[in-house]
This record gives sequence, C-alpha cells and structure tokens, in this order.
Amino acid sequence: MAKRPGKLSRTPTSPLLVPRVAAWRAAAVTTTLWVLAAAWWAGEATHAWVASEVAPRTLSGLAAFFGGSHISPGMRLGGLLLVLLALYAWWRATRSALGYRPGPVDVQQLVDATSDATPPPVDDLTSHLRMQLSESSLYPPTTVPAEAPPTSFLDLLGDVDLEKFGTAIPRLVGRLRPKLAYRISGVLRTREHATEPYGITVTLTAYVFSGARATTVWGREWEQVTSRAAYWVVASLLPVTSAGRRPPWQQWWARELPPELLRAYQEAKSLSSRQRYDEALQRYDDALKHDPQNPYIRAEFAGVQEKLELPLDALVTCQRGLTLDGQTADRYNNRLWVRWRLPPRRFRYLCHPHRFQEVLGLRYRNAIILGTSERVVEEWYKKEAEGRSDEEDHTVRDDLRQVLVERYWPAAVDFALADERPRTAATYDTQHEVERAAKNWLTRQLTPTQADEDAQQQVRVVFHRASVQELYRLAQDDLLARIAGGTWLLWLRQSVRWLWPPAYAQGAPSSLPSTHVTLVINRDVWAPLRLTWAVSDLQKQREMPTLPPYHAKPHRWCGRAYSRHEHEFSWSTTARASEKIETRIHRALKRRIWRPFSWPALEWQDHYNAACVYAVAMNRFPESSARLRDYRHQAELAVEQLEKAVLRAESGFTMLERSWLLFEDPDLNRLRRDPFFLNFERTTYPRAPRVDRERPRSTVRHLKDSYVRRLLIDAAQVMEQTWQRRSKSGHVTIDVLSDWLHTEEKAWDHFLTLARGPHDDWAARANLIQAVQQSDPVATAHSEFPPRMLQDVDAEAYDGSLADLLKSMAEALEENEKNSTSMRCHDWYMILDDAIAAGMTQMPTAKIHTLCTQYAAAWLRLGTRLRLAEDGETAAKFREAVHRIPEPAPEFITNPDSISIRVSGTHGV
Repeated sequence: MAKRPGKLSRTPTSPLLVPRVAAWRAAAVTTTLWVLAAAWWAGEATHAWVASEVAPRTLSGLAAFFGGSHISPGMRLGGLLLVLLALYAWWRATRSALGYRPGPVDVQQLVDATSDATPPPVDDLTSHLRMQLSESSLYPPTTVPAEAPPTSFLDLLGDVDLEKFGTAIPRLVGRLRPKLAYRISGVLRTREHATEPYGITVTLTAYVFSGARATTVWGREWEQVTSRAAYWVVASLLPVTSAGRRPPWQQWWARELPPELLRAYQEAKSLSSRQRYDEALQRYDDALKHDPQNPYIRAEFAGVQEKLELPLDALVTCQRGLTLDGQTADRYNNRLWVRWRLPPRRFRYLCHPHRFQEVLGLRYRNAIILGTSERVVEEWYKKEAEGRSDEEDHTVRDDLRQVLVERYWPAAVDFALADERPRTAATYDTQHEVERAAKNWLTRQLTPTQADEDAQQQVRVVFHRASVQELYRLAQDDLLARIAGGTWLLWLRQSVRWLWPPAYAQGAPSSLPSTHVTLVINRDVWAPLRLTWAVSDLQKQREMPTLPPYHAKPHRWCGRAYSRHEHEFSWSTTARASEKIETRIHRALKRRIWRPFSWPALEWQDHYNAACVYAVAMNRFPESSARLRDYRHQAELAVEQLEKAVLRAESGFTMLERSWLLFEDPDLNRLRRDPFFLNFERTTYPRAPRVDRERPRSTVRHLKDSYVRRLLIDAAQVMEQTWQRRSKSGHVTIDVLSDWLHTEEKAWDHFLTLARGPHDDWAARANLIQAVQQSDPVATAHSEFPPRMLQDVDAEAYDGSLADLLKSMAEALEENEKNSTSMRCHDWYMILDDAIAAGMTQMPTAKIHTLCTQYAAAWLRLGTRLRLAEDGETAAKFREAVHRIPEPAPEFITNPDSISIRVSGTHGV
C-alpha cells in the first residue's frame, strides 16, 4: 500500500520531532485564562463591580489558593493544580519556541576514537566544524537579476557543562528556562581499505525536548568530512525549525531533507553569486535530481541559463515547470486564455495561497523570456542554419515545439487563417477547425528547415503575444496571492520587530518574485511596447493579417489580453508616442502608495524596470538620430531611473549584478552606447572598463570568448604548477601516480572536447573545471580557480578569433593521436595497473621527475599558445610538447628501470 502524501519518509534514523509552537502557546494562553477566572471567582466579592478592583480581587484569589481561609480545601487544591498546569504549559511553550527558532546550539569537542599512530588534529577539526555551522547561512530564492543576501541560521555557543551549573537552585532555574536548543557531538573514526577512510559519527540531540538522531559520514580528507557533517546537521534542523517554513524548503517541512540536496543548492547559490555559472548549472542540476518538483530551484536554474545566453534551454526549463502548482497542462492553458468570467477556479489562489505562490516566480521568468523572444528565435533557427544541430538539439526543439503549440496556438490564429484564405469562411465556424489550423501553422513555422526570415518575424510576434498574455494573468494572480497570503500585513510585522528590542532587525521574508508595481509596469508598458516593436518589424516585410469575422472566433481565445495592447503604442518617433509611454510609467509608479499590496517594497526593481522601458523605446529611433531631442530625452529618462534604482538598491545590487547591468540585459543594448549611460557607468563603477563612443562596446559573446581564453590560461597554469610540485615530491607509490595520470587523461580529453567546439558549451567548460580541481583541490582553492565570468578584464581583452585558435590546437593534438598527451596518459594508466597487479609498489624518482616535467611542459606550452595566439613559434613548440610525453615499455611491469622516453629533436622543457 502506498504511503499517504505528507507522511514522514521511512529512514534508518527517525527525524527530529517538530516543535508544536502554536499548540503549546494556545494551551498556555487557555490555562492562564482559566487560572485568572478561577482566581476572580475565589477572590473576596464586593457589592458593586468596579474596574479598578479587578486586579486586587484576582490577586486575592491567587493568594487564597496558597493560604486563604475563605475557600474550601478542594477549591484550594484545584486552584493549585490549575496554576501548576499553566506553568507547565508556559514551560513547554518556551521550550518549543526555543527549538523552533532555533535557539543557541552547543557544539561539543570532538572525540578521537581512531587507532592511527598519528592522531588527527581534534582541535582544528572541532574549530572547522564550528566554523562550517556558524557560516551555514541560507540563501533565499530569487527570480530577479539581483541576488538576495544569505540569512543566518544557527547561533553557536561554546562548551557548556550542564552538570556543573552550581547549586541546586540555579540549576532548577536553568531547567525552568532552558538556555540551549540543540547539542552536537561527534566521534572521529577511520576505516581501512576504503576510498573514503575518514569519518565522523555525528549525534544531534534536541535538548529542549526529547529526541536525538545520529549518522556517520565519510570522506577522503578530514576537512571534507567535517563539511559533510555540517550539511547533515543543517539538513536535520531545517525541516523542524522556522527556516524550513521559508522557500525553497516549504515542501520539506517535517520531512527528511537529503543533505545532498541542501549542499547542492547552497553551493549553486554561492557559485552563482561569484559568477561561476558553469559550475552553478551543474550544482543546480544535481539539486533538481533530488527535488525535481521544486519550482524555486527551476526558476533559478532558468535564470543562470539566461545569463549564459541559453534562452532556449531556459524556456524549456520554465515551460516544463508551469504546472507544478497542481494544475494539468490543459487546465493551465484554458485558464490562460479563457475570458474572465468569475468562475470559482479564478480564485484558486485565495483557497490555497502558499501552494500556488510557489510557481509565481517561475511564471515571471517564463514571461520575461518570451518577452525577449528575439534571442529565443535567433537560437531556435541559428543552429539549423549553421549545420551545428545535433540529435540532442533536435529532441529538445521537438519537445518544446509540442508544448508551445498546445499552449500558445491562440496567439497565431490570425496568421493561420490569413495563410489559408482560399478556403471558405464556413470552414472555420467551429472551434475545432480554427484550433487545428492554428496548431498546424505554428508547427510549420517552428520547424527550422521550412522557415525563412518572414516566418521568424511571425514567430517572434506570437511569442510576444504569449508574453503579454502571461503577464496579464500573472498580475491578476499576484494580487490574489498577496491578499490571500496576508503578504500585505508583513509591514506591520516588520514594524513590531523593529520596535521590539529582543527581535533581530532582519527583513521579513517573502516568497513573491517581485513587487506588484513591477508586474504592472511589465504588463501595461514593457510587454506591449516590445510587442509593438515586433509587429513594426514584421510590417516592414508584409502586412499584418486581419482577424476573421466575430462568429468565427472560438470562445477559447476570446480572452486575448494582447489584442487590447497590440496597437495601443505607436512605434513612431513622434513626441506624442513618447509622452504616452512616459505617462503610463508615471501612472504605474504612483501605485507605490499602496505599499501593503506591493510588499516587499523593493523600489529599486520598480525604477529598474522603468529604465528598461525607456531603453526599449530608444529602438524606435534609427542609428543616425542620436542627436535628436526626443532620443536624448528617452536616454536621459532611462539613466535617471537607473540612478534611482542604484540609490534605492538593496542586498548589494550594484555590485552583485554589475555584469547584468553593463553587459547582459538585452533591454539596455541601445542605451549602453549613449553618453548619458557612459557617465552613469563611470559614476557608479569607477573601475569599469574605459568605453567611449568611438570604441564599440563589447558584446556578451565577445566577453564569453575572452572568459574562455582566460579560463584555459588559468587551468594551464594550475596544472603546470601541480606537475612541477609533483616532480619534487620524491618517492611516490605507483597507485598514487596512477591516480594522477587518470585525472590528467580526463583533463586533456575535456580540453580537446572544448577545443573541437563549440567552445561556448557550458558542460564542456564545467567538466574541464572539475578535472582541474580534482587534480589538486588545495592548489585550485588557493589560486581562486576558476575565475569569474563577465569581468571588466574581458571587455579590454584581446579580440582575436578564439574559435580558430582552439581549432588549430585541436588539430595539433590530433596530428599524431597515438603520441598525444591523452593517449600517453591512457597508456601509462594501463601499464601501471599491470605493475600493481604484478606486485610493484615503487618507481624510480628520476623517472617520476622526467614524467612530471614533461606534463608540466605540455601545460606550459598550452598557456603560452593561448596568450600569443598569432605566434608561429609558440604553435610549433606547443605541437612538439604535446607529443613528447615519455612512453612506457612493456618490460616496465617487471623492471621499473626500463622506462623508455621517445624524444624527437632536442629535449627540453
């Protein structure tokens, strides 16, 4: 029989008990009221009821419970029992609140239970565990460009011995009001003949109420073990504390949270904030393997894909997650397009607000991606036109095509009917015929082999219409979600927290993706303006089709929000069109006076979106109109809104998202070339790259090429230093050398995959980064490898052809594949396995030195080749170095001195 939803998972160690804070608080208040009522009744009565005598009579009744003579012994005993019951309820309520908060956590000194001759550094490991727990800040999810700062989770105490508090009376007082919430203890252990020999048995005890759990974690190194132990402790406490009620962990409340999921998400957020997007995507992918139905993780995964210029993959991620709020795909599509008729299902957010709020962020990202459909359309048709499409790309496009056709066919009805004019109008009197014609047309247009420039423009208009429709429904559902969830009352809670001294001065959390004002700006101005832009570009090639007669409209697409906005804005350069845009933005910003409905009041986001609208409006003017007054007025308004956004920015917006503002945001592409923006850039970021109007601004593609070059150069430097350090290590066992060469083989294979192209493949970069980190984790951590993406140094880097350079290096590696570095690694790896099987354990130091210096020379030449792209001499030296790796002889299995080195020409590093 299947387990009921919401029940606790069966695990080897049961999860901790959930503190019932609300129940014990209600019990405490109820018993207190009973005690006051009984005390009032037991007090000495007066002839007239006077408000000033309430307190004296109540106190008199309480005193009578302990020694009054005017009440019976049974009443006195009952009163005492009520008082004790109230004290017990308040005691349990205090304990539950302390465990739910959570209160202070005591980390005990680790105990050494190993039998090694060299004992582990117990004090250092204890300090490392405490540091890991003290820095275990939780990252809240976000669907806007700025990253929210992490919030603290645990408060640690030093060593506390509860058995030596002093006399009995202080100990009793301490027991009545507990000081500690949880206690963490650990025992160090080792095991032989295992890939992960070091371990810690961690015990987590709930001190304020009964409950404990324990587990043993293992690792290759002691620091790795303590890090895993810290993640296990946090994963155990999160589902039973207040932090587990906040996203993205709401669905894991009172359930067993996998530590691997918590670790993957935390590392992904940390890597994303440090602009290491390749690794962040890998960690988000690992998190989704453990929690595929989490909409918050999916939304952030799509956001990182956007930053890596993967709009098609981001759209797939969003489209597949829109129905995670409990709807079927057909129900979501109907709700998106059917006219507003006030049926009960329209108010589903009022019935289950927390359940449906979770998908609002994912829907917001989906609408923004559709609103910038020029990037989606470009990638959709580009690979097919360039002949770079593989089977995986075809599968992704086929799956996405089916979803888009089923969901957004109402936005293509007029195009479909216009293409089949010879057919009689009577054919389309039924909904089924119109729906089938629209789906067939959209399927043909979304087939790259049959699409031309005109078809791409039509698909772009359809996607923009879908964006307007999505934002229209999203703004309505967002308002209902704020009313139902009581989000508009958070300002009152925050005011109380500021006035109450013991409370932490932290912002009240909210699971909503943005302010309501931001959604209104996007719905009423940004999305319709971009739709007008797409329609204007299409009209330059052909006339827009006219809609069929009203009787031919099926009811399913009568609720089209885009039809009211498609011709609302004019793409002309008249002053009246600019004035209308400005009026709409001012009207939307005035809605901020309804701050309760716009909580949290992230004003920077409202101003930033207004700046994006003005920047998009600048595209109405041709390139030669940079000196027109209206054009410069639009640029001035956009920069003014950006300045207000920076002044009101929260959570380090200006520093965390400088790359999004300076390079990535597609709405600001035209604005970045204007002198007003250049002055704003130099003021906000004094160390930004020098950019003027004579020098074209670097594109994101150029920045990514420069980043790939910088990444490969740093990887080559780390690997070179690693092999140089290994060459001086002296005696090394054969199994250690085998591990070195196995990792080296993977590094060269991933480099060759990246060099063959396309070099903008994030998976190939992530695999190379992982291989370099596995070769020497300490060296990569100290050298801050890999570097950050989209930095200022990339904007000023050498603008050479990286694709041609990598292709030339791949050809050099494949010239003599049998003598290449990767094949030599494989040969050495196989021959060393045979040597280990033959009982050999050592290898001559001179041979190890020769092997290490040759691999160091190969990486050295690789880095030099990347720095001097057009130098023929460095190309020849690189070709020579990668084919001069020592070759093992078969006799090496029985005689380690019989190693042969194949050298062509002069030998040197």
